[in-house]
Order: sequence, then C-alpha cells, then structure tokens
Amino acid sequence: MSSRAIGALVLAWAVAACFSDGGLHTSGPATNTTSTTTSTTGSTTAEPTGDEPTTTSSTSTTSAPEPSCGDGQLDPGEQCDDGNDDEADACRSDCQPATCGDGVVQRGVEACDDGPNNHPSEPTACRPDCQKPACGDGALYVGPLGAPVIAANDPSAEQSDDVPRAIGVDASGTFSVAWRVNALYDRLDVQTVAADGTLVGTPLDLSDPPVQLLRDPVIAVAPSGDLAVAWETNANNGDIFVRGVVAGVAEPGLNAIIAKNPNQQSPAIALDDAGRLTLAYVGAALPNLSQVYVRRIANFDPVSPAEFAISEHAAGIPTPPTVATWPDGAFVVAWGDPAGAIVYRRFDVEGTPGPTITSGLVTGGIALADSANPWSGLAVTPDLRVVLGGVGIDGRVSLQTFDLADVPQTIVPVADAPRMHAPFIDLGSDAWGNLAVAWAECGDFDAPVAADCSAQASDLRLRWFRADLTPHGAVTDVHGTMVGAPPAIGLAVAPSGITGVTYVVAGDVVVRVAGLQCPAP
Repeated sequence: MSSRAIGALVLAWAVAACFSDGGLHTSGPATNTTSTTTSTTGSTTAEPTGDEPTTTSSTSTTSAPEPSCGDGQLDPGEQCDDGNDDEADACRSDCQPATCGDGVVQRGVEACDDGPNNHPSEPTACRPDCQKPACGDGALYVGPLGAPVIAANDPSAEQSDDVPRAIGVDASGTFSVAWRVNALYDRLDVQTVAADGTLVGTPLDLSDPPVQLLRDPVIAVAPSGDLAVAWETNANNGDIFVRGVVAGVAEPGLNAIIAKNPNQQSPAIALDDAGRLTLAYVGAALPNLSQVYVRRIANFDPVSPAEFAISEHAAGIPTPPTVATWPDGAFVVAWGDPAGAIVYRRFDVEGTPGPTITSGLVTGGIALADSANPWSGLAVTPDLRVVLGGVGIDGRVSLQTFDLADVPQTIVPVADAPRMHAPFIDLGSDAWGNLAVAWAECGDFDAPVAADCSAQASDLRLRWFRADLTPHGAVTDVHGTMVGAPPAIGLAVAPSGITGVTYVVAGDVVVRVAGLQCPAP
C-alpha cells in the first residue's frame, strides 16, 4: 500500500473515534438498572482489524424524588398537602385535614383540643366543638346554693304538702314563690324573686274570691313570665280553682272542675309557651276508688274542654300527680299507682294519651299521716326524655330515665344512703337536659319502720346531675336536720341552670337560689 493510502485510512479512523462515547465497545450497549430516566446515544466504531463498523449505545440516569407528604403535591393517600409541616394550620403534617377531636389545636379556629378527652360537661375539659368551657355551651355551671332569704314571716304561712310545686321560674331566671296564709279568709300570696335571690316588690294576693280553707296552692310559670296558680277549696265538696297572671295582670279566678265529683284534691299544673294550662288532680270515682284526671284550659277560658280520666285503677287511691310540659304543648303526667310503682303517660299537643308506662321506682313514704300525701318527681328534657324521681329497691332516692320510645334506662341513685321515708321529691331540667333533684327524707333505714316522719330526724336535700346522669357534685344540705315531719320542698330550674328551692319552717317562707358560676374565659 502506498503511503498516501495508509494516511487516508488513519484519518478515517480518527474521525470515527471523535464521535464515540469515549470508549470502544465490543459486547453491546451498557445499561444502568437503577436509573428511572434513561437516554441512549448511538455511535459507529471501526475496528482496527478492518471489519465492518459496529453500532454501540450508552445510557445516563437522572433520579426523580419519591412522592412524600410535605412536597406540595397531592399524592395517593393524602387528603391535603400544603408543602409544610405546620401542625396548627388547616393541613396537618401527616397530610390529613385538621379536625376537632384530633388532639391538635388548629390556629385561629379552635380554642382547645383534648382529642378523645373532649367532653360535653366535665368542668375543665375542652368541649366537643373544640371551644373552652363557657356558660351556654350545654354544660352545667350552677354555683353553690345561696343563703336563705325570707320571703315572708307569718305563723300561718303554709305551702302545699300534697303536691309539688310551690316555686316556678321563667326563661330569664326570675322565680315566683307561692304560699297560703291561713286566716279567716285565706290568702294565696306570690312573691317574685330575682335570679340573684333578692326579693322583688311585695307579695301579690291571688286568691279570687277569698275563701275559707284554701289548701295546697301550686304554681306554674311560663317562659314569658306569665304564671298560674291552683288550689283546693271546700266548696262544692272539694273544688279546684285556678287563676292566672298574664302580662302582669291578674285574670279572674275560675272553677277548674266541671264534673262535680266529690273530693277533688292534689292539683298539679303546668303552662306551655302557647298559654295552655294543663291541670291534673285526683278525683273520687267510687268509695275506695279514685282516678287521676286531666283538664286543659286555654288562656284561662272557663269553657275549655272538660276533664277526663287518665288512670285505670280498679281500686285504691293513687298518689298525687305531677305535670311537665314541652314548649309545643305536649305534656306528661306521672303519679303513684295504688299498687306502689310510679307510672306516667305522655300526651301529644291535642291531649291524645300514650300508654301507661310503669317505672322501677316507688313513692317514698309518709311525712305526716292523715295530713300529707307523698309525691314523685317528674321532668321532661329537650330531647324528649322523661325523668322520674322516686325511691329505688335499695331505699335510696333515685332517678330513672325513659327515652323517646319509653324504654327504661338504668336507675341512678341520688341520695348517699337509704332512709325510712322520702315523701317529697321534685325535679327540674335546664335547656340542655341537666337536672336538679330536691327531696325530703327522714328516719334511720335500719330502725323499726314508723308510720310517718312525725318522730324522726328529717332533712331537706339537693343534688345536681349532668344530662348523662353523672352527679355534678355532692349532696347539698338545704336545711339542717330537724325532728318531726319535714316541710314540703319545691324546686325550679331556669333554662340557664339557675336553681331555686322553697320551703316553710317555723312560719318563715324560705327561698334559696343557686346562681351560675361561669368559668373564666
């Protein structure tokens, strides 16, 4: 070969080498098994042996980041991703949206968050809406019972010992307290008491007309402040009268009994938001047979429908009824069956009755034989539960709740210990279903049973319960221990939870009020 031919061949090889990937490949393209992004470049290489050129390839890799929470991208399994790990904003550091109850306080939205320990009524717990405890959130914020306030001092003053209640309260927390003054012509006085326990004005006499032997006055107060009173008289073999105060003006009194059966007694009343008065009482049907009757009186109209019997006892005398109403006018009446158990019936707005429901409680014995009848407690809650107060099989004052379908719930003890008698029990509910229970009790449970409380040590008690029936504090002593029959005790609870009680001791008409004790903001 000439020197010119040899030079041309060397130049051609050099040019080909300039377009290679920097190495000679005789076994095919190289690969990288770990790369996620691959690029390939082809080249032609002439072998120095003079064979035909061979095409080779090379690869280069670029690694993309794995998806992760906090990268600002919404990846599978993430409900949010704001690109940061700030636990207090709307998207948590685990890429889940912030929610009340997750245990993390969301800045600017939640005031607190105790996670599973959020609770609707524990005094210091964060609430289920992740706000701090505050009056009006549905929990019970009632404070201690205030000092006794004397509404009247008269040796002839008496309150009903046949039925509750001698005290009522309106939506603002203003109480009205009723009592009888035994005179030649008896008076029925009503005193207004402010939410702080102070007396407002002077007592108003609502007996109309003045009568002899006015007995067992009871009172009901509507949310608006309108009120009604009812009482027994000896007229016409035992009539029951009612009178209202509407917008501050007293209505004329009216005879509430249309069918003149003898021996009407033990009136109980309630007022609903529409101004309807529901009256329940015990009326004699035959010797040794009495029934519970109801009459509804619209706006104190004497021509309202006649009364009708709601019990079906074959014999005996039931204990006095108690009435409670819902704002729409539906109502409940409870009483003690002559056989012993406390029973109740629901009624719709039109007065159509439901079935008679028997509880696991009984009335609690006698305060004073041939003078006072025992009564049972009754309250209705905003969620349509019925709550009864009576005595359980262990001898203690207790509560039993029934749901909307009238299914009985567990019996919850109220008193710390059983007593021989617990003749008077009264209940009240606030706007969220929290409860107050007031009762009178006497005698040693283990002592030989006495017929009544006349020679026994007696006490007046009070206790609050949250809506789930857990106790809210210990039993409160309303009045110190006394010897002899305890006075009747009346109870009223305002929608806010403000609670008032009343009783008469030694001619003093006593009122005690427990105001709100709101937590610090």
